[in-house]
Amino acid sequence: MIQSNQPEIVTLVAWPSADSADKSDNTFIDGVLDTLASKHLTTHRIIKVSSVRDIDVALSDILLSPKFKGKIRLQIVGHGLSGILALGALWIPDSEIPIKAYSFPYYVLDTNPASLGLLAKFAGKISQVMLVSCNIGSSTSLGHAINGRTLTYTLSELLQCLVLGADDVVAPNEFDARGRYEPAAQRRRPKGWRWLQGRPPMWVEAGIDPSP
Repeated sequence: MIQSNQPEIVTLVAWPSADSADKSDNTFIDGVLDTLASKHLTTHRIIKVSSVRDIDVALSDILLSPKFKGKIRLQIVGHGLSGILALGALWIPDSEIPIKAYSFPYYVLDTNPASLGLLAKFAGKISQVMLVSCNIGSSTSLGHAINGRTLTYTLSELLQCLVLGADDVVAPNEFDARGRYEPAAQRRRPKGWRWLQGRPPMWVEAGIDPSP
């Protein structure tokens, strides 16, 4: 895959950690990687990450370079549910998730202040974040303490940019010619918040909520 020195788009894709005992294939993740590879993208960098710490390292390499100019568009791809995006946690046994997934290096992306502190340095260097995971941006919380609106709001404030999350199931082939997530016509559109200087973020409701 050809990659530019400074990409316009960066897609971070969930991947098992080096010490993960389970490295079995994941149909959705593999399908996304195959779809993006087939587009022969020249201004789009695809990076595998298993933790928020990996996101920190990957973005630091690009955004904190002395030669970096302008901003990038960021996509983060994985499984999850409203308000929680699984990275390496996809390959952690269920019995270990409560302890391992939410501790450093943080194998899920959620509103944990400790993990998000790793990303604060990238504020103002990203034009848009798109969370690509089934219903990650939904306001239906399914009984959890946070939902998609909470996560996208928090990231919008943290990174000072537009943050959207998928509000429907996601198929691995739903990416346009430039490799940007584009839900099929029958899907609900992504939702999220637009950051505004000196004001609270503005709600961007491109779709409608599903029934409870």
